[in-house]
Amino acid sequence: MIGLFGVFIAFIFFLVFQCFFLCKKSHNVALLKNWPFLGMLPGILFNIPRIFDWLSEVHEANDMTFAFKGPWYSGTDMLFTVDPRNINHMLSSNFPNYPKGPEFKKIFDILGDGIVAADMELWEDLRKSGHALFHHQNFLKLTVSSTTSKLKNDLVPLLDQAAEENIVIDLQDVFQRFMFDTASILMTGYDQMSLSTEIPGYEFGEAADFAEEAIIYRHLKPVILWRLQNLIGVGVERKMRTASEFFNSMSAKIISTRRKEEKSGGKKEQTINAVTYILFECRYSQI
Repeated sequence: MIGLFGVFIAFIFFLVFQCFFLCKKSHNVALLKNWPFLGMLPGILFNIPRIFDWLSEVHEANDMTFAFKGPWYSGTDMLFTVDPRNINHMLSSNFPNYPKGPEFKKIFDILGDGIVAADMELWEDLRKSGHALFHHQNFLKLTVSSTTSKLKNDLVPLLDQAAEENIVIDLQDVFQRFMFDTASILMTGYDQMSLSTEIPGYEFGEAADFAEEAIIYRHLKPVILWRLQNLIGVGVERKMRTASEFFNSMSAKIISTRRKEEKSGGKKEQTINAVTYILFECRYSQI
């Protein structure tokens, strides 16, 4: 048994060595080699430091479209394309012929039944509702007013203070917080105030990072493994569970508050956000 295990390990090291050796010799060539068991994953790992340039080279070398073969155990065979004709064909003229499927929804289960994970009739309904919301005059007013207010009252003062006091800040983190606050206003009507001169920690950002990390690992692990980890609540799936609980709790709290305000007749607004729009639509669709 030990002998077989040693042979297996040696075989894996041989594959990895061959892959890295060939990739190094062809560093300037968009190399896509499908390795036994490992698929095309080694090529991606080798090119992580220049992943975007490498992907551009791969698309150019394969007429803007290529089939990616993932590790045999992960079920991550995918078709990548940047050809505008293909994108229009799949997302516009023939969208019903390209469902995401149940496996996609399982991997991205944290998205629930949102438009990103939805298919067929549900996707059509969500698309129509989203289109109507984004063209609603009151929603457009909220978009302008909330963005202008956050810029004037929060982002600019924060950057001014950092410059005056010579404070080192993480611009990526600052802009993420700015986007989170403005998106929260548009979606829920509430300013989460994560962007301030004190730069407090905010749970949403941490939860989003947890979910993103777990989804990436789900593409690399055998399906049965990450499902078992999710069931038990260990490893990176424990972070996914924490993120899911946070998002569900936050959403339930916002919806509950909005419904109470509607019943009490308080907080009449001239603008409209996603939550109030959906609640309004649901209320009248049930009549």
